[in-house]
Amino acid sequence: MTRKLPLTDFRAIRHQLEPDDFAISDSEDIAPTDLIDEQTWAGITHLTDDVAIRTSDHNGIRLSLLHSLWSDWIVAIGDPDHPDELYGCMLDAADAFQCVNFLLLHGYYRAAMAELRVALELVMIGSYGNRKPADTDYVTWKTSGSELGFTRVRKRLHGMLTQDQCNWLLADGEILSMTFRHVCNFTHSRPDSSDGALWESNGPVYVHDVLMRAFFTVLSVYAVCYLLVRIARPAFVLPKDIRILFEENWVPGREAIAKAFEQLFKERASHG
Repeated sequence: MTRKLPLTDFRAIRHQLEPDDFAISDSEDIAPTDLIDEQTWAGITHLTDDVAIRTSDHNGIRLSLLHSLWSDWIVAIGDPDHPDELYGCMLDAADAFQCVNFLLLHGYYRAAMAELRVALELVMIGSYGNRKPADTDYVTWKTSGSELGFTRVRKRLHGMLTQDQCNWLLADGEILSMTFRHVCNFTHSRPDSSDGALWESNGPVYVHDVLMRAFFTVLSVYAVCYLLVRIARPAFVLPKDIRILFEENWVPGREAIAKAFEQLFKERASHG
């Protein structure tokens, strides 16, 4: 049986945007033409609603941080009137990061981790494009949808950079390659990274330990993505609130992340 939240809880009430809240809107909303029945609605939403309530009952600060990281990423994307090769990839990565937040809130941990792979791969490809915009394979990827994967681009970018440009960060076995390998496990639903293995049940269900593992992986992916952005845009200025990713000891891979930050941004990553 389910129970309704009291109306004193802001999560009990759904909201719908007005047409003029959208950047592009042609007319007023039309009345429903094929309204879903209550049983189907309940079948789709009850489990996810339950997880969202339980997640937000106990992870308010973490959810706030994830939302803040996404908001700062939007700012970091760049000037839409003067886009570079990285701009579009960062824009699409922003959608992936936003999707991660929604999926984690609702207990879809495997799917959230798979979206992190999307974000990381996009930023890697865009960074390579910024450094070598005329590369034949990159141009083909942009124009025809041909495959240009993370590892292939990482190895090429590693070969293009010098030691002073932090090329070690892109080497085999370093945090970039290890982070990508980790999130790939969830893309492919490997036995220990499938929905069933994470929930130990059918789902979605709220599993705090799994949420925490996913939360820290999100932090790692944001951190390495910002390092890639700096490699692609040597004059890039890090949003002020993002420094937490490079200063706090509880961010996974902190030693390597801080080392790369100090080399790329030419300033010390103070210890939290």
